[in-house]
Amino acid sequence: MLKSKPPVNVRKNLLLALVKSLLIPVLLLAFFIAAPHWLNSKIRTEITASVEASPNLSPAEMEDRLAKIANIDFRQVCFNPPAGLEKLHDNLVRAGLAARFRRLQWGLILSSVLVAGLAAAIWSIIALNGRAKNSQADLIHGYRLSWKIGMAAALAKVFLLIPLLAYGTFELTVLWFGQFFPKLLLLIILGGLLALWRSATILLKKVPLEFKEPMSREVTPAEAPELWQAVRYAAERLQTSPPDRIVIGLQFNFYVTELAVCLDSGRTEGKTLYLSYPLLKQLSEDEVLAIIGHELGHFIGEDTRMTREFYPLRLKIHSTMVAMARSGWVGWPSFQFLNFFGWCFGETGQAASRNRELLADQKAAALTSPRTAANALVRFQVATEAFQRGLADAIKNKIENPLNIPLQAVVQDKLAGDSEFWNQLFEKKTPHPLDSHPPLNIRLGALGQNINADEARDIALAKSESAYAKWFSTRDALFTNLTRQAQTVMGKLRLAKADYATPEGKALLDQHFPEKKWRCKQSNLWAMVFLLGLVVAGCLTGAIFINDLAARVMFAIFGVLPALGITLVWKRHRHGELTLNAKGIFYSGWTRTLNFQEIEKTFARRSYSNVILSFRLKEKQAPIWKYSIIRAKTKSVTFSLSGLEGKAVPTAQTILRYLARQTEPVAPEVKPAKAN
Repeated sequence: MLKSKPPVNVRKNLLLALVKSLLIPVLLLAFFIAAPHWLNSKIRTEITASVEASPNLSPAEMEDRLAKIANIDFRQVCFNPPAGLEKLHDNLVRAGLAARFRRLQWGLILSSVLVAGLAAAIWSIIALNGRAKNSQADLIHGYRLSWKIGMAAALAKVFLLIPLLAYGTFELTVLWFGQFFPKLLLLIILGGLLALWRSATILLKKVPLEFKEPMSREVTPAEAPELWQAVRYAAERLQTSPPDRIVIGLQFNFYVTELAVCLDSGRTEGKTLYLSYPLLKQLSEDEVLAIIGHELGHFIGEDTRMTREFYPLRLKIHSTMVAMARSGWVGWPSFQFLNFFGWCFGETGQAASRNRELLADQKAAALTSPRTAANALVRFQVATEAFQRGLADAIKNKIENPLNIPLQAVVQDKLAGDSEFWNQLFEKKTPHPLDSHPPLNIRLGALGQNINADEARDIALAKSESAYAKWFSTRDALFTNLTRQAQTVMGKLRLAKADYATPEGKALLDQHFPEKKWRCKQSNLWAMVFLLGLVVAGCLTGAIFINDLAARVMFAIFGVLPALGITLVWKRHRHGELTLNAKGIFYSGWTRTLNFQEIEKTFARRSYSNVILSFRLKEKQAPIWKYSIIRAKTKSVTFSLSGLEGKAVPTAQTILRYLARQTEPVAPEVKPAKAN
């Protein structure tokens, strides 16, 4: 059962993102303010040291000259030399110090412009967010304008940070260490250009305005006349236009959208109403009509305008943030600025979403009744949880289509006695492709229905004829493909949950993932032993025939290491064999089996015809290789497939397929390795 999450502290996250976004620009500004004074002090220190080291000056002359140096502002001498300091000015110019002061001045100007621009952008976004709370139209307008301001500021931030960070790092290292580091500067410049290029790519890329619903199908008025008649009647009563398309799919969800919906059979356009095939089989006709009335209420309030204008911008912002996050630390300040923008409008968007949902619930109540609308909300949540609870039993009992199991039976067996579930039921939210709905208790309160845990249990256990039975009792053939897809999903879940503890699980795994073995190439083993043996022989020859005692000792020490290598290679790979099954992988040179459930992530790296697999473990474990010299615990296991019989890539594909419990072959995502 899903536990209720603590509320998100929006203001704290907003402040944190704001501080992080301004951290580097403000530090840069502070550096360019302090750097001229630092350089001025450094010049004074160097001149003072040269004066003190001069042997031709008397103590009185040295004291007088040091007093004059202490009062000189070398930055002012470079820009506007006072009378009598023209020669010093010329010396500073020839030494390049005047140019350095000028560059630091430009750095100060640009960093001031950057911080001022960011402050103006932040103020504008906050002001537009305040105005966005007035209406949905103001929200869309404010979000769109803030998006433009935020993206311009984020890109300008990256564009200005590249030269400022590069030059600031150069001056910092020169002032601090007396030298600069070209590799560090190159890293900053390349990282900044990468962040800029990736962000520009996202901005110029058209975000696909569509949903993907693979396990679903459209039903036409000719295929489902009763359903279309009910929907049109509901639209007429609510004084709105009916949807252009109705899609029925396997999701536990209902929604409307004006974005395109991609199905297995094609693509729908216009206003689309999505209905849940599993819930049509569990909810009554009146309860489904209440939900349909709720969704049509979004058409009345023009809420689908949000899907056309508001959410595409949000998707693009998210994609740009991902690009910034992947660009390294140079793009980090811009990422945090967009994060601030998202948190700033996040609370406003959630409040608007909540109000829209409550208004749509009123339309559902007007179409049916407040009690029916409340019952639909309760049964929706209970049906979703009941299916999740009953899924394990359906897998275990080999039920082909658990969607046909009556809701009341699962509720009685799995939920009726779970008081914690019924108490937390009212804190749950209804899922939606684009936003989150208010918790159930708020929606029920807005409908004027104060339902407690016992009443919710009685509502879920009440028997009624399903909407599917009313509308599709003689049209099961329409959903043959959906049923087949549901059975396919069940088969994959059953396969994923199977283990060797039961005869049924063992038979299923052995059928789809029979044990496979690969023997170690003995030719490779002998070649490795031969090469190491040559090294040992060479070291022994040196130790025997060289007269120098120190050289003999060195050759003897170096001969021990390849000899130890021969021992390890021989013991680990002599008659070596790799065994693979659905539970895990075992090599004869290991101390134990590497179970797949211990693996957190797998990496495949390709080097010519070889593939090197690296398994990152969930927890640190003792070394898996036999005769390991270092016995410290580690979180990774690396294995090269080049020493096994057969081609490395197909072998890697098979191992990854077994690990993912996929019956179809999978191509490993391999990265080329640098040749040694």
